[in-house]
Amino acid sequence: VDAIVVAADHLRRETEGKHGFAAKRVMLFSNAATTFNDHSLKTILDSLRRQDIIVDAIGPTWGQQDEEDDNEENNHPGAPMDMNGHENGDENSDANRPTTNGHQHRTPKKPLTQQQQTGIRVIGEIVNTTDGTLFTFREALTILSVHQAKLVKPTATKYIMQLADLKLHICTYIQVKDNKPAIFRLKKVYARDPTTEIKVDRGRYTKDEQDQEIEKEELTDGFRYGTTFVPINKETLDEMKYQSEKCFAIIAFSDANMMRRSIYLGDTVYEVISEPGFEEEAQAFAGLVQAMYETNTVAIVRKCFSERSAPEIGFLRPHIAHDHICMYYIKLPFAEDLREFEFDNLDITKRNQLNEEQLKCIDNLITTMDLTHADRGGDEAFRPEVVFNPYVQRMFQSIARRAVTPDEPLSLSNTIMEMNETLLRSVASKSKRVLNTIYEKFGLRDTDRRQKITTGDALFGNIDSSTKRRLDENENVEEPTADSTAAPADSGSFESQAAAKKKAALRNIGTLTPVEDFKLLIEQGSPSFSEVSKQMCNIILELVHNSHADALFEKAFQCLQCLRETCINKLEPKVFNDLEILLKRQASTMDGRKDFWQKIIDEKFSLITSEECVESNVIPVEANKFLEEETPVENINNAGTTNEQDGDDEDLFDLI
Repeated sequence: VDAIVVAADHLRRETEGKHGFAAKRVMLFSNAATTFNDHSLKTILDSLRRQDIIVDAIGPTWGQQDEEDDNEENNHPGAPMDMNGHENGDENSDANRPTTNGHQHRTPKKPLTQQQQTGIRVIGEIVNTTDGTLFTFREALTILSVHQAKLVKPTATKYIMQLADLKLHICTYIQVKDNKPAIFRLKKVYARDPTTEIKVDRGRYTKDEQDQEIEKEELTDGFRYGTTFVPINKETLDEMKYQSEKCFAIIAFSDANMMRRSIYLGDTVYEVISEPGFEEEAQAFAGLVQAMYETNTVAIVRKCFSERSAPEIGFLRPHIAHDHICMYYIKLPFAEDLREFEFDNLDITKRNQLNEEQLKCIDNLITTMDLTHADRGGDEAFRPEVVFNPYVQRMFQSIARRAVTPDEPLSLSNTIMEMNETLLRSVASKSKRVLNTIYEKFGLRDTDRRQKITTGDALFGNIDSSTKRRLDENENVEEPTADSTAAPADSGSFESQAAAKKKAALRNIGTLTPVEDFKLLIEQGSPSFSEVSKQMCNIILELVHNSHADALFEKAFQCLQCLRETCINKLEPKVFNDLEILLKRQASTMDGRKDFWQKIIDEKFSLITSEECVESNVIPVEANKFLEEETPVENINNAGTTNEQDGDDEDLFDLI
């Protein structure tokens, strides 16, 4: 009682003669176990009512309400039995209370003393008189464990919608937005010693032996053009920037069925309405929405938020509900933002087709896990309007846990789920029988591991010896172990089946058909071009080195031709040019390789020049000179090389 008097007097002195207060509240935190004097209680209550002070109390159980909670918990399936022998009404301030990370403390209850029972009666009278609220310790901890982001009043963004010569003043409000936590600047905090001052010191140094520090004013932005860095100062960059202006222009109309859900972009949906104060424009806006609604049409819009923003494209979908007329704006991708992927049709395979019993099991599972009427009273459970963002809750729980107990590991529990534990248990119990049925209907079995193809009549069947030898020599093809229950393959289509299986399992370039393997890997796009070209270079060198006389020179030259064409198409001339430089060096140092280099000279198969590929720094004169003269390789003005290589052969060998 004395604490309430002191708090009320403090509120009176601090708020007297001032305005702008929404409410005056006193939070009383007590276990009601201390003695008190209630002779002047009536006077105190009259004073609280005159000052419009609301008193809320956090303390032990408040009588019948908590008794019902205890009974409800004891009726839960799987609830632990009360081993202490206490009756309802015991003190449960610590029992079953959730902590900051969602753990449950199971502490024994103890009965209320006579002093506590009297104190609870007086506190209840004070709270009821001031229209306050009573919270138990467990309820207060549950509320404090839920972290709610600060509510922000929605603000409108104003545009002028342009439709040919028609201009309408509109406002956009955020209708739906991805709820993301605020960005915490924790990178400047030292957790082990918060008092330590952390300073950020940045320096710029030259990447050479001198390692000299460079002032920021001496730096200039540079952009790569091929293998050359082009410096551009800040003034030139400002002049080259795209100059846009704030706009919201309708550029076309389209059928609403064309706006597939898969092409929606962004994380925000905006509601577009007519700006208040423009009555005539509001009528025109309503007529436009009505016409779009009746014709099932959407408007394609070019939107730019400000002069410093990049323009974007989106569409407006009309919305009419009762007396509210508006449009919803959703962002769309540009053509270069779309990615088209082709996947195999799973329905073609017979084992992927479901029977009637399996479909019925899935339907029953959806029915039993339906949350539309799963909550108390037949209401919808876990409604998005009343459930807090689990991501935000988990982040704040982890921060609170680390602050209270820095040495303990973080828990993976979720307070939101534990607060709805009864509902989850109910849904789980209904779905258990259906899940068991699904486990029986959808059987899983282990399959044999993939292994390399081995020779044998049981695997190849009646095929010619050349096909069999080709499959034996190709070490890149992998195939699952033959199943004895599988139907025998048609001998006439064996080669086509083997080719398809080889295409699916190919990962490396083989020496049998290197050109076909190289082209196939390039088409697949995996692995990367640099890795595939590295394999091709190794194959060419291997064929040249292992050739008996000139037996493999023709195959190596075909690989070289294919690599040259691909490097030109992929704008990667450095790969081929470095390889040819290496071949020329080896031809002059290794016996028996001059014949292959002479074949390259006869075919005039020189370096890739700048006329063939824009990324090359080799001019045609230098390419001709490269074949005609015994020029030191280090002096060739090759793509990506410099005049200061100092004979580092390791760079070329690292590429290969």
